[in-house]
Amino acid sequence: MRVLVTGAAGGVAGLLVPELAGEHELRLTDLRAPQPVGPAEVVPGDLADRGFAERLCAGVDAVVHLAGNPRPGEDWDRLHGPNVEVPTRVLAAAAEAGVRRVVLASSVHVLGGYHPPAARPAPGPIRDSWPPHPCCRYGATKVFGEAAARVYADSGALSVVCLRLGGCRPVPPTQGWFDTWLGPADLGQAVRRALRADVGFGAYTITSANTRAVFDLDAARRDLGYAPVLDSEAYRDSAPDGPSTLCRGGQG
Repeated sequence: MRVLVTGAAGGVAGLLVPELAGEHELRLTDLRAPQPVGPAEVVPGDLADRGFAERLCAGVDAVVHLAGNPRPGEDWDRLHGPNVEVPTRVLAAAAEAGVRRVVLASSVHVLGGYHPPAARPAPGPIRDSWPPHPCCRYGATKVFGEAAARVYADSGALSVVCLRLGGCRPVPPTQGWFDTWLGPADLGQAVRRALRADVGFGAYTITSANTRAVFDLDAARRDLGYAPVLDSEAYRDSAPDGPSTLCRGGQG
């Protein structure tokens, strides 16, 4: 499969691209030239440029869209371009090019407003079947991205799998990451399965199989065949204390 990976110079891509490189032919793009892994094609440029986005999507089988502003505390003006305009431009370019599948990087922040147990509509872990409840401006932009993807999928233009990614790091930097941590092997597995899943549209929380998890992974297990193997608890003796990766009380 020939796969375009956007945001390929970012931290998530740094963990993901090596997981995909041995299995797929990769085209990598970012504002600055990303470091190639193996024989990948590197095409730096700005996805806000419609013509550039269309040229990038030409001739690929799938797009893994990671590009965006990942800062939960950022203001609306800094989030709007990378997290609202660019995803819609990529979806449009992919549909125009006849791309079969888009894997869109969303975030657990889409459901982060349920993080306090008192905010949940039912006892137990946070479920993908619940309505979006973002905990911050960043999460709200990810809700928009999922909604835009649904419009394209419902039109039949392409199929889209939105992955609500947890905190992607090689290891959890603090114990505040233990509930949402997503390690490289599980990230790679989730994206590989999303590229091939028989799904027209779906939005799925993806974390590792963490002992302290607050998100339910049943939908991803059922629809994608996702089977995480890592657990942040393995780092309980080495990770210092720290706050949760999810925002508290919202940020407007």
